[in-house]
Amino acid sequence: MMVKQEIYYHIHRMGEWSGRWKINSVIYWGQKERNNFNKFYDNNGFITDLTNGLGYMHGRNALNNFLDQPQSFQMQNYKRIIEEALSIIKEQCIFTRETIFEEVRSNYFPELPSRKTCIWVCKKEALHYWWSALHGQKKIFKLELTGVLHKADEKHLICDTLSHNEIRANAFNYWTGSDGSNPTEEELLFEGVIKVLDEYYDLDDFTISEG
Repeated sequence: MMVKQEIYYHIHRMGEWSGRWKINSVIYWGQKERNNFNKFYDNNGFITDLTNGLGYMHGRNALNNFLDQPQSFQMQNYKRIIEEALSIIKEQCIFTRETIFEEVRSNYFPELPSRKTCIWVCKKEALHYWWSALHGQKKIFKLELTGVLHKADEKHLICDTLSHNEIRANAFNYWTGSDGSNPTEEELLFEGVIKVLDEYYDLDDFTISEG
């Protein structure tokens, strides 16, 4: 849907695009630059040193190597290798999901903001939920938005070893839009013109300033 000079909030990870984000700045957010969520997969793979002295290996190679090690080594390190395998699976599931979601969007919903290039925003009533859900150092920006906004249900972003057709079905439900049953957990994707109105260093700062 189109929005014009409407107020939303953005939870901003510290260090991301910091030079642009200043009070009274006007930022055009379009499809020219991948957001940091997707840049991660351009620049990061998975390696581990759990190789019994053979140095760092990529994930699948390391897991095969682990199975070739003496049973004593396997027993001492089984918990860590399971944790690292889970991390590998999670990241690959996210990448697969994001690739298929973008395939569905570009083929059937090209007018909607891309998850690869959008910025995520939320309404005031959802700030507490998303502040708790996002980790790391962060702050809150109050924004005035004019452009394209898509409301989707977070529940469709299942991260597991689903078939590609199951992921496509979730993607269709996601891009069709939120059913409005749980607005606090809606994902709001935006592309367009952003005016930065204010900034808050944490929820306490926001509460004191905004009430």
